Amino acid sequence: MNLKDLVGHRFVIDSREVKQGDVFVAIKGQRVDGHDFAKQAVEAGAYAVIVEKDIGLANQIMVPNTIEFLGMYASKIIEKFNPKIIGITGSNGKTTTKEIVAELLGAEIHTFKNEGNFNSEIGLPLAIINSYQGEQLLVLEMAQRNVGDIEYLCKLFPPDIGVLLNVGSAHVGIAGSIENIFKGKWQIVEFSKQALVNYDDERMRCDKCRYFGLSGGDYVLKAKTFNGKSTLITFETSEGEFYFALPGYWTKAMAISLLVAFGIADMIDIPFNPTKLLSFKPLKGRFNVHQMEKGYLIDDTYNASYESFKHGIDEVIENFPRPFYAVVGAMKELGDMSKYYHELLAKLLERLDGVIVYDKEEESKDINPSNVIFRSNEESKIVEFVDRHILSKDFHGTIYFKASRAVGLDKIAEKLLNRRKS
Repeated sequence: MNLKDLVGHRFVIDSREVKQGDVFVAIKGQRVDGHDFAKQAVEAGAYAVIVEKDIGLANQIMVPNTIEFLGMYASKIIEKFNPKIIGITGSNGKTTTKEIVAELLGAEIHTFKNEGNFNSEIGLPLAIINSYQGEQLLVLEMAQRNVGDIEYLCKLFPPDIGVLLNVGSAHVGIAGSIENIFKGKWQIVEFSKQALVNYDDERMRCDKCRYFGLSGGDYVLKAKTFNGKSTLITFETSEGEFYFALPGYWTKAMAISLLVAFGIADMIDIPFNPTKLLSFKPLKGRFNVHQMEKGYLIDDTYNASYESFKHGIDEVIENFPRPFYAVVGAMKELGDMSKYYHELLAKLLERLDGVIVYDKEEESKDINPSNVIFRSNEESKIVEFVDRHILSKDFHGTIYFKASRAVGLDKIAEKLLNRRKS
């Protein structure tokens, strides 16, 4: 068996997901070694197994490194079609920006995007191997956990335009410092032909850069207002001002994602037509606004960092009615900086009228603002308190839910929404 025989087969890395005809790639992780499940994959119908060592299977293909094999195999697929590539990274907003950019550009040219959070050195190659069909434009979300991850992905899939949205504290416990995070994410600029970066961050300057931002740059978000039904957005460029009205509530972060899409369309010289976004909905857990009685419940539970908390709370205070409540939980992967950032978060939460802390994770012990009105490590108790004491029939304020994904705060928000629907 050789590599040409693998063309057209689905690649999987979880033996439990193997179906007849799939190629199973055995990856050795920190806790689980995929080689231990290769025989199980064959029994489930795997056409071939990619391994780093001889495990005695007739349909095995041995390679020096299975993760690097995935990347190189996906890279060869891309090389065959020579598409234009847009790479997107940042500490916050990558997925939403990718979705908006792909939606807009896809209206004019056949566009591929990596689905969901398939954005790592394993996930991104898998997405390309299994789903890419020769589209001439790729919009690729690229994630970083360790410095060097972005360089690795850019060398496999070299961006024509590299987009750096922002650099914050997310995963600082893994990267070691904010400086390391910036160094790693800046690699998307270093390894791209052109770059579109955030003008509001003074560290982001280069000869091949174009800029988006609030305070200046080539593409500027001048205004964003909500009239109760639509969000009105104004951009300013060297060619003048552009105005857009989009149904529903768009956060400032979403408006910036739209601005980035505008900039990319301009840089690659294709028409910018926002009509595809008339039915666009925020991704699940990303500032989903729900009407509750006379007020609002906002589900922003997909993930959390100090910076994304600040953006979310600013959004609530600037655009929604008082009183303001928040149901919050821990921010994960902060390492030695955990106490520092959770204490910063506590100061940020002082701006609200009341805070409920879900103490499921140990880190939440450092969330101690003076306006805490309830805390518990039991999901049911949080649900009961909020339902009984805040979401009464005359509720007319705003309650905001946010924590890292591992906390599971989305389940609490969903239960409260379901109670009000029933």
